[in-house]
Amino acid sequence: MIWLLCLGLLQDTTLSDSVDAVRYRANTITYDLERSVIILKDSSIITYKDIRLTSDSAYYYIETNHLEAFGRCHLKQLDDSIQGNYIKYNVENQKALMTSGRTQIEDGYIDGEEIYWIDEKTVNSYNGIYTTCGDSPPHYYFYAPRMKVYLGDMVIARPIFLYIQEIPVLGAPFWFVPISSRRKSGLMPFRIGNSSTFGKFIRGFAYYFVISDYADITLQLDAMEKKGIMPQAEGVWDYSPFSKGKIFASYIRDTESEKVRYSVEARNVSDLFLLGSSFNFDIKYVSDNSYRQDYAETTAIWLEREISSQATLTRVIAGFKNTLAFERREDYTDTTVTLKLPYYTLSGPSSMLLSTVSYALSGHVSRDRQTTSQDTSEVIGANLHTTPTIQQNVLGIFSLSPKVDLDVALFNEDTLGNEWPSRFGYSFATTASTNFFRVFGLNILGMHGLLHKILPSITYTYTPTFEFGRFPSATGVPSYAHTNRIGFGLNQEFEAKIGEESKKSNILRVNLNSGYDLIKDSLSEITFLLSAPYNPLPSPFNTFNTQIDGNVDPYTRDYLYNVTNNIGLKFDFLSLNIGQSYRRGGNYQIWFNGDIKPTSHWSLTYSARYDWQTNSLVDYSFGVVRDLHCWEAVFNFNQLGDDWRYDFKVQIKSIPEVSIGKGLLGYILE
Repeated sequence: MIWLLCLGLLQDTTLSDSVDAVRYRANTITYDLERSVIILKDSSIITYKDIRLTSDSAYYYIETNHLEAFGRCHLKQLDDSIQGNYIKYNVENQKALMTSGRTQIEDGYIDGEEIYWIDEKTVNSYNGIYTTCGDSPPHYYFYAPRMKVYLGDMVIARPIFLYIQEIPVLGAPFWFVPISSRRKSGLMPFRIGNSSTFGKFIRGFAYYFVISDYADITLQLDAMEKKGIMPQAEGVWDYSPFSKGKIFASYIRDTESEKVRYSVEARNVSDLFLLGSSFNFDIKYVSDNSYRQDYAETTAIWLEREISSQATLTRVIAGFKNTLAFERREDYTDTTVTLKLPYYTLSGPSSMLLSTVSYALSGHVSRDRQTTSQDTSEVIGANLHTTPTIQQNVLGIFSLSPKVDLDVALFNEDTLGNEWPSRFGYSFATTASTNFFRVFGLNILGMHGLLHKILPSITYTYTPTFEFGRFPSATGVPSYAHTNRIGFGLNQEFEAKIGEESKKSNILRVNLNSGYDLIKDSLSEITFLLSAPYNPLPSPFNTFNTQIDGNVDPYTRDYLYNVTNNIGLKFDFLSLNIGQSYRRGGNYQIWFNGDIKPTSHWSLTYSARYDWQTNSLVDYSFGVVRDLHCWEAVFNFNQLGDDWRYDFKVQIKSIPEVSIGKGLLGYILE
């Protein structure tokens, strides 16, 4: 005889008093004691540890310790969950089977005819789809007969087919999609395509390996039909303040040019190095001048005409800063290589002499080597330098700042062939300056008060005649040219309090400078600068500034000037920045950039620079983005001189690595 016991509505019952108790709740609970089954009907809720199962109805089999749920089922464990029409769950091993189920992982969803929850980190799906589109039906999905989901890591499917609006468009024997929100080792999505430069290619096929919380390495392989195989490796570390940096290396035996080509880049910042020193370096080395440009995909690398490397080791000893530096610079245009091997700098602290004279000692030791296609030259130079200065206020009216520049230097050889010649040089200068100001109570154009400052100055500089023509030029060692000159300066600044907050802003600066050369008995050119950074225009004008600079010959009255200004507007659907520069004589350029959003689904970015002298566009670019809900279509075009490139792709917004572009279409349609 079957014994049935029915309880009333909304009962909350615990099967055991232990910590691992199974708790259940429903509007109607029926106990089948003979079969050891608890039947939950109408809004069933079962909890066990961190597991919560809700459904229309459920059976709990006490002896076998497993659950069956029917109707609208939702199994949740911590941040992971699956939903479906039927669930079978084993309490002991925590494995679950769900039919017509759905589980959400990060920003995506997996729907399958059968979903198996193998353990707390693994889910298997059969005849399932994966999508990040929340609509039903989704605008796109990946279908695979078999999917394995490593929660917090990635989805692996084989084979896989991409459906767009229920139409299959692509297929692959396998695919994987990273779904981790944190750093984790694993394969990374790659790109396949076809281009006139590389032929058919697979690029970005990489494995990302997390070494520790502070370091990782990426190993990548690019396969290009016309170029060959290019292995690449990138390591990144952050052990601040001891060391932070990265290293990148690539290599290819180019089948098209029949050359072995490679590049190495490394940089490091160490604020705490050996014995309290700091060590920084930024090293770049390439096998040939065009290697980076040939494989570049950015305009910035197209423009590179020079590559440089440097390293510095710095330590303060007894208040003196000691810096040992290395530098290598290569000019692509004429293959000139300049080396500093090494370059030592000594900088002492500022000190006072007789409580009046301030001074600081500095020095350099340099070894400069320059290699051209014709020859190689080398110069070794060393010097000790100081500039004692007195700062005095005279009668509270103006300040007087006399100073003497002193330098003793030693070289490996002069132009006469003398070895280790030395020389001593000096120069004298003094500056007298003062300032006047007046406050005006103006209240216009958002200004609340105006401060006008006048800053006149006069400087006298004298350097004797030295016979230094036979000494070579060395880094850090000054050369002394005969000087006897008086300089004049008249600078003015206009500062105002702007807006309700009365924020101080510089609205206008006017500088005038000239001088008199006592050696040539002539006036120097008069240079001028007018800068107006303040924007008096109301919204939507968010930028407005103008600058005029130039010079005037006081005798012939010939003059040159440059005018540069910029104005910007900002709307919700449009931004526009227009700049122009004009140099007397006809050199006039205008440039603009901004974006347009005519609808919530379309956006256009653009930039261009036009030269009126040559009547041509120097460079320009534009891009169009179409929002397709969970997808977006992207088109970019840019041209610099005779070089131009374009790209078109449709990509998943939350998985931009998955895209259909001109490279992939070319591969398929060829």
